[in-house]
Amino acid sequence: LHRRRHSFPTRRSSDLSNMGDSFFYLLNAISKLDKLDVTQVTKVSKFYKTKAWGYKEQDDFINCCVELETKLLPYKLLFEISNIESKLQRVRELHWGPRTIDIDIIFYDDLRIESEKLTIPHKYYKQRNFVLVPLLDIIWDKKQIIKYIDKKSFNDLEEYKYPKKIGISACLLGDNIKYNGGNNYTKLYVQTLKLDYLKVCPETLVGLPIPRVPSEIKGDKVFSKIGDDLSEEFEVAANKTLERIKKYGVDIVIMKSKSPSCGYENIYDGTFTGNLIKGNGRTVDCLLKNGIKIISY
Repeated sequence: LHRRRHSFPTRRSSDLSNMGDSFFYLLNAISKLDKLDVTQVTKVSKFYKTKAWGYKEQDDFINCCVELETKLLPYKLLFEISNIESKLQRVRELHWGPRTIDIDIIFYDDLRIESEKLTIPHKYYKQRNFVLVPLLDIIWDKKQIIKYIDKKSFNDLEEYKYPKKIGISACLLGDNIKYNGGNNYTKLYVQTLKLDYLKVCPETLVGLPIPRVPSEIKGDKVFSKIGDDLSEEFEVAANKTLERIKKYGVDIVIMKSKSPSCGYENIYDGTFTGNLIKGNGRTVDCLLKNGIKIISY
């Protein structure tokens, strides 16, 4: 593809999944791509449900294509993609077999690479409608793609729309509800992905003020920086959040990372020094115990 006029080179990748909640794995992968250093997801195609390619005795896949603007060089980008696949439990037991997530680099501007580790453009993209059709959603030079589409199997692709709302931390949507009165706005979920969402903010559900003294988890308690024990408030906030998302049938929630409510897998250690430890925020723990899937952003 030709280089577009912006400060970051353009790369296009294809994501697919057919194990577990495939939409959850795709959404998680896109979120992790957007959080890579010097990288931003700028376009995401529609999601498509397709038959398996290669090894056909397996469940249907959900596929999409993603445009990235990134300063990561090709092999570094490949390394980061492999890390994302590993974090999402990608296991390579059978060639072209079932997998939670599979992320391929299709193009990297107009660069051409042929090596044992990486081939760009992807060597099979011209043979795969499940790559070509999503590419049409995000690519500016459609003539370069449409000529390869197999019209006989075009109808094998069915647009997939997730049937439920997605819970999203309100600060990620631009609401000024952080402890310091600010937000963590990201355009990925509303402007780029255009998700149908339910705003989530445990702290505001129990009336904690904005702004407020920052809080962290220490041991089995939640303390403010000035020593107030807020454990009960955070417990009530978790239960109210669970009640709210159950009311709307939400089963995937995108949470802001590291916080004593919404942190997933890593939280601040209670010393207010920026150090992280393994653990979950109070609300995330509550949601996980009740079968809600969490994506950390």
